[in-house]
Amino acid sequence: MQEKKTIYNFANALSISRIIAVIPLIICLENFSISKSYVYYSICIIIYIVLSDLLDGYFARLSNCVTDFGKIIDPIADKVCFLVVLIYLIDTYPLGYFNPFIIFYILLCFRDIIIMLFGVYNIVFKKHVSQANISGKLFISFSSVMIIFYIYQINAVIAVVFYILSLITMIISTYFYLKEYKKIRLK
Repeated sequence: MQEKKTIYNFANALSISRIIAVIPLIICLENFSISKSYVYYSICIIIYIVLSDLLDGYFARLSNCVTDFGKIIDPIADKVCFLVVLIYLIDTYPLGYFNPFIIFYILLCFRDIIIMLFGVYNIVFKKHVSQANISGKLFISFSSVMIIFYIYQINAVIAVVFYILSLITMIISTYFYLKEYKKIRLK
């Protein structure tokens, strides 16, 4: 008989804390112009968000607490953090009619709706909850670096390179997620 794992574990708490961390992050982003301290606070919050994302899966596997809830809440936490910063960039990007973040946002929403619909279908009808795959993690990694370069205006050329890499990995990861979901659906 298989032991039922509880959703009340450290890994899931890290994922949930990432969602909560967007509140002080929004406050910091909105107050960049008021004080330089908000820039430093935002860096600390972003470091926490990235580290907690890296560590939640590690702790779940280490303590044998990988749960379906964790498989669902982890990408939701990633998406909440990501979309908050992306919306901030849409709002603050200075290019009149062409805003690359609106394009990115539309493509991301389209991608996520498709992936979510297939994922919900597999959960409801196939009783299968998928985990993030390598291409999805690569997409989030490139996108996170891109966002950091744009938020802190580090290097415009490198920011554009990571923007393009993010778009490419978005397409690749969408393909691999849909391929996996189709395989599960056909079982």
